[in-house]
Amino acid sequence: MRNLRDDVRGLRKAAMADGSPFFISVVIVNYNGAQFLERCLASLAAQTYTAYEIILVDNASTDSSREFVTAHFPQVKLVRSETNVGFAAGNNLGIRHARGEFIATLNTDTRVEPDYLEKLCAPMTAAQDAAAVGACAPLMLEMERPEMVDAAGIRVDRFGFAWNLGAGERANKFATTREVYGACAGAALYRRAMLDQIGWFDDAYFGFYEDADLAWRARRAGWKTVFAPRARVYHVHGASFGKISPRKTYLLARNRWWTMRKNYSLPSFVFHLPLILILDFVSLLQAARRGHFREAWRGRVDGWRGRNSKLEIGN
Repeated sequence: MRNLRDDVRGLRKAAMADGSPFFISVVIVNYNGAQFLERCLASLAAQTYTAYEIILVDNASTDSSREFVTAHFPQVKLVRSETNVGFAAGNNLGIRHARGEFIATLNTDTRVEPDYLEKLCAPMTAAQDAAAVGACAPLMLEMERPEMVDAAGIRVDRFGFAWNLGAGERANKFATTREVYGACAGAALYRRAMLDQIGWFDDAYFGFYEDADLAWRARRAGWKTVFAPRARVYHVHGASFGKISPRKTYLLARNRWWTMRKNYSLPSFVFHLPLILILDFVSLLQAARRGHFREAWRGRVDGWRGRNSKLEIGN
């Protein structure tokens, strides 16, 4: 542990000498994403911000991902998982190997601007209450339609649904730095001290809502998330799970209920429950129209049971 602390101090001094405010660990979780890796990693290699490392967690890919990274991007720290542990646990595995004071999560199916890290970390130092900023959300744009927004942060409504802010809207409407509910973990920056305080991503989620759960816990602990519109990243939405795949339908249903049960106070949960159930029924009907009723229903049942068939409502 002492060697790790000394290492971090050395990285911090090197960053300051280089003109960078702190050292950033970029964590990328990959599963059979070889087709995206060159574009993603090449854009990271061209960053104007120099005090950073890249950690790629490979979730037991069966394609040429590991061989490609080893051959073409030897500077990338490759962490191998023997099984596909999912996005949430994969990020946690990367964080365990990270040396940075700040953690930047990034999907493989992305491309970032050369000044992405520089602009993304700016609110951590420039904001009036910078010490309270626990996360930053960039402007995520659609890869094929870069004038359109994929996400400008996330919000969680009172009924437990998590939404990408600005999705489908024109990018020129999102030019102002402001506080948002949370950051989409497909491209985000987190303060390591915040993660250590509130807990990392919940491994059990596998994928979806893990960032909403994290944002909810961060806000409850008094941390802020700031939207940084000049930090731009382009994203192929739905490349990993498909836009409306059966598996995605299951995970969305299960993890939404987990998130509410973990984070709502009991009085608030009971107060909102009637409307939650009504809207949930509408969502279930929509899944049935897509032919995903079985997955949607099973996700809800597993969400109601909770992990290991028992999950306590949060305080």
